Amino acid sequence: MIEKVFRRKKLLIAVLIIGAGLYFVLGRYDVSATKPHPAIVSMAFHSVTERSIQRNSANLKIPYDINDENIYVKGFREYEHMCAQCHGAPGVEPLPIGKGLFPEPPKFPSEELNEYSLKDIFWVTKNGVKMTGMPAYGPTHEDETIWAVAIFLDRSRSLSEAEYRKLRDNYLDTHR
Repeated sequence: MIEKVFRRKKLLIAVLIIGAGLYFVLGRYDVSATKPHPAIVSMAFHSVTERSIQRNSANLKIPYDINDENIYVKGFREYEHMCAQCHGAPGVEPLPIGKGLFPEPPKFPSEELNEYSLKDIFWVTKNGVKMTGMPAYGPTHEDETIWAVAIFLDRSRSLSEAEYRKLRDNYLDTHR
């Protein structure tokens, strides 16, 4: 009797796996950037992403003084150049390219940023995240630049619109 139940469970699992495989292979899964993933897919992807970021960033060593004002300003300038188009900034909306991505890029600053450590932010900025639109800046930027951006974000978790405007006024030649 137990063997019969076990065989039925194995058969049911096999049918479900084959059915799911056919669903994807036959193109039934909607990959458009205008519709959200089903909850189970979002949950699975988010969970895998979070664990991967934490595992990969855990042993990184922070090579710069996080209180160095020059690094902070460099990070701000690079953020404006590399990141603000998609993530926006206090008082600055993302450009249309950032609004058309799915999943939508986290806004800066946001509660979501608080989930990440400085090392996590560095790792994500350097390596990107598959299937999110987040590019990997490691192939095109030096680690020093990426650390500067990560330090800027880490120190600016509660940056106000007025504070950001002051940074722009003091350290940028032009405004977008």
